[in-house]
Amino acid sequence: MSPVLKISAGFFLCLLGMGYLFRPDIIERINSLIKETLLNDSYVALERKKWGTFFILLGFLLFYMGINALGISG
Repeated sequence: MSPVLKISAGFFLCLLGMGYLFRPDIIERINSLIKETLLNDSYVALERKKWGTFFILLGFLLFYMGINALGISG
């Protein structure tokens, strides 16, 4: 997986996680359009904090891996 793809995926997953935590109404609208197993109503309504935290952590991990692979140090 290329570093740029890891950074992009990390950024997307962080945004998705924040959507689950702070704006579940947007996730519900997206859910009504795509109706996948991951985004069904029970996940949004009952387990949004768990999924939100998971996506944010996965996003930060991918973002870090991409930055580290590019050799960018702070």
